Amino acid sequence: MVTKSSARAAEAPESASLAALAKLATASYQSLEHEFGAKIAELEGQALRLTTLIDSISQGICFFDADERLILSNRRYAEIYRIAPEQMGPGLTLGEIVERRVAAGTSAMSTDDYLALARTVNSGTASRTWTASLADGRTIQVCHQPMSDGGWVSTHEDITELATKRQIVDERISLQTLIDWVPDYLWVKDTQSRFVVVNSALAADSGRDKTSDMIGLTDFDLHAPELAQKFRLIEQEVLNSGQPMIDEEEFVVDASGAGKWLSSTKVPLRNTANAIFGLVGIAHDITARKQADVLRNGQAEILEMIAMSAPLEDVLDSLMRLVESQLSGIFGSVLLLDKDGIHLRHGAAPSLARDYTVLIDGIAIGPKVGSCGTAVYRREPVIVADILQDPLWEVYRELVAPYDYRSCWSTPILSHQGAVLGVFAMYSMTVREPAEAETRLIDFTTRIAGIAIERKLAEDQIHFMANHDVLTRLPNRALLEDRLSQAILYAQRYDRWVTVVFIDLDNFKFVNDTLATMPETNC
Repeated sequence: MVTKSSARAAEAPESASLAALAKLATASYQSLEHEFGAKIAELEGQALRLTTLIDSISQGICFFDADERLILSNRRYAEIYRIAPEQMGPGLTLGEIVERRVAAGTSAMSTDDYLALARTVNSGTASRTWTASLADGRTIQVCHQPMSDGGWVSTHEDITELATKRQIVDERISLQTLIDWVPDYLWVKDTQSRFVVVNSALAADSGRDKTSDMIGLTDFDLHAPELAQKFRLIEQEVLNSGQPMIDEEEFVVDASGAGKWLSSTKVPLRNTANAIFGLVGIAHDITARKQADVLRNGQAEILEMIAMSAPLEDVLDSLMRLVESQLSGIFGSVLLLDKDGIHLRHGAAPSLARDYTVLIDGIAIGPKVGSCGTAVYRREPVIVADILQDPLWEVYRELVAPYDYRSCWSTPILSHQGAVLGVFAMYSMTVREPAEAETRLIDFTTRIAGIAIERKLAEDQIHFMANHDVLTRLPNRALLEDRLSQAILYAQRYDRWVTVVFIDLDNFKFVNDTLATMPETNC
């Protein structure tokens, strides 16, 4: 029989074991609880850091699982679509989110259409980007990336300002392209006369590679101070008065040194408040027209001089100046053929070096006498593109070298009967041949010079014949009377005497009249 005391003795070790096991279990639980708590705290910390990181991103971000339920999104995603962040929690379906966007007026399409689009994009593996124009005027760019488990991640960015800037840039580029097609100068200036818009034609002639190189510059950066100040005063008058300047002729020198005549129009620019904030200008190159006017007027003046029997040297000098006004870097010269038919005499050369014209005055014509002497000898134009290399100038190279004349184009001046009267030459400081416009001017000049020279010779011949005997070429009675009247007037003025001596030749009249009627070949 087991007694109570023995039973208690038997239960004591078992209780001790259970107590130890319970204690061990408690310790294990506490240890696991502590370990899991640390892990949970670590995971919570990581989640907080991840949430903070995602919320700091300027783009809206959202993650969806394969069931189209929101896993995670940042505050920016809710803000973009005007939804309170607390209403954009995990577990919401895409349909529910789109319905809230529709209610907020920030959905570009209906719920069904948006879901159809999202599912179509998510059915593939490639990412896709598109823009949506919201009813409030904003533009949202969506980048959608499908995931391998059937879910997806997408970013949403408000690019309204960026799109506006791009539009402005595109408009500016389009405007620049448009004005660059304009062959005339076109520009816009601010109230301080600084360029803010310039087309390529003006930039190129101002020596700038790009139109942007002109922005901020003024006319003082482009022209001589006197001209720049003149432009400045004109523009200030336009800005102050509000009255445009229409089709005013202005002369400028471009970056290459070429002079140009422009017809300029400058108009004040006004904002919506009607305040002037700048001016726009456009200038058309009228150099060709001005030159044509000068040429036409010059031709008329020279022909008038010829008709009025002006001195030949004055006519030729005006003709050379007219030629030089039409061309850049060209010096005109006329040499006249002497009565001996062998030498060339100075006619006109207003811009050639004086010493050089003296050196070539009286030069003889020949097969290798520079350009002029050779042209008269050959009776045809002679074009020498490089004086220092052409054999025609071999003997005269040292003579011309100090004056830096490198090209000389000479054309004989012929009468209407084909007789050589002289030679017209164009000198250039550069090695080249004449351009088409210069060739036309050469033809015109030689014709006018020929008319002037031939008229002068005819007048001299008429005057000689009127005062000399045709056969003997001795002074006749008309000349005697003229000289006698001059002598009498001189004597009366200075209280002098006049003496007349007569020489009588027997039968001279008979002999003279007889020979005068004979054919010229028998004289």
